[in-house]
Amino acid sequence: MRHKRIYEKALLLDAIVRAYRRSRGRKSFPHKMVGQIIPLLFPGSRRLGRGAFKTAYRVSSTARTLVLKAARTRHIRRDLQLYKAIPGRIRNRYFAKIYWGTRHCLLQKYGDQKKVPPEIRKKLSAKGKKLGLSDIRDDNIRWVDGQFKIVDANPR
Repeated sequence: MRHKRIYEKALLLDAIVRAYRRSRGRKSFPHKMVGQIIPLLFPGSRRLGRGAFKTAYRVSSTARTLVLKAARTRHIRRDLQLYKAIPGRIRNRYFAKIYWGTRHCLLQKYGDQKKVPPEIRKKLSAKGKKLGLSDIRDDNIRWVDGQFKIVDANPR
């Protein structure tokens, strides 16, 4: 397994979220509480932002820029199913690699924010539509491993 220490801490975070939701009687995902726990579990991490469903945190690794996404179970599962539905030979060519997912966390390669040329955006958008993806825009495209890749998309 890649990034085993991060995985073990993500499992701990899952247990904390489950206990918090049970004790408070909450149905929604506690993004604020997770934002307070992440710096304790992952020193040197920082919050990258929040989308419609997931909150992204940059997690340090020796060789790679990684992002830990935290959200409700159904949104994490949807991203994993979407990633696994893309054929294996082209999966990592256009989509940033997802290492693993737990109940509330997902670890993915993450790149630098660069200005995306219009022809690259059109190419990735066309490929995404062919693969059944939507919401491919400049915010969801990053410079990963020397090329532009999709880091977040939704099923059509």
